[in-house]
Amino acid sequence: IERIRDNLDRLPPREADFIELYFFKRMRQTDIAKLFCVTQPTVCYRLQRASDRLKYLLALPNITSEDLRGLLQGRFKDKIDIEIMVKMHETTCQSEVAKELNVSQGLIRHRFLRSIKALRSYPELEEILKMYETLSSNLNILREVQRPSTSQDCYIIH
Repeated sequence: IERIRDNLDRLPPREADFIELYFFKRMRQTDIAKLFCVTQPTVCYRLQRASDRLKYLLALPNITSEDLRGLLQGRFKDKIDIEIMVKMHETTCQSEVAKELNVSQGLIRHRFLRSIKALRSYPELEEILKMYETLSSNLNILREVQRPSTSQDCYIIH
């Protein structure tokens, strides 16, 4: 339970709210839907996505961003590739990395996939490579889906 709570801040805020309300505060999906002005199936879908994302995050090797940056240093010619890899580890979200680095999501995806291929030539980084390959194969469940709320009767809990 504590590991899950420790990783809630790595989820998109709405998904973290849904997990908190549903699993920890025992709120019904229909009540969460009313609170956020979405449908109950949307809450169900987002809870499943958040659960899948948490499973992925809990399976990651325990490595800090600084340690990861140190391991990747000297393995790539361009420093942006290191930043992309570190930020993809931190956020698991291409669009979030693109926003942070002020580049396109397409550039992030291209450089991320190219960097994974480059890591295959470093057998000493096998565990890191596996982490990134798992991230790459799970990008669909890890991407954040945002639907704007248009009602003023809706509240966001953080």
